Amino acid sequence: MMTVAQLNSIRDRVRKELLIREPHNRLVVGVGTVGIAAGAREIMAAAMEVVNTLGLDMVVVGEDLSVPAEQMPVVRFIGADGEEITFTSVTASKIREIVKDLADKVGTAENA
Repeated sequence: MMTVAQLNSIRDRVRKELLIREPHNRLVVGVGTVGIAAGAREIMAAAMEVVNTLGLDMVVVGEDLSVPAEQMPVVRFIGADGEEITFTSVTASKIREIVKDLADKVGTAENA
């Protein structure tokens, strides 16, 4: 038989997992072939680090975004309300600044 503490632990873990299914602010990193060659992996890692450190209500995902190669690496912010902002020629240090600037707009995640 499980204890109350074990059940509470399971409940908290499942709640965090289910939060991903709700509408969230998304940061989409262009990770197609050209994006990866332009440094998208480092950008994605830096974005995830800042989002986790600040506990933001934002999900970082990778997708193949169709933009010209000279604009790579590219990052698109899609707000929970549908607002879209595209950033081009992004670097790891620039994505850290972008995420920090978006922090007030997105707020912190519940139960983070």
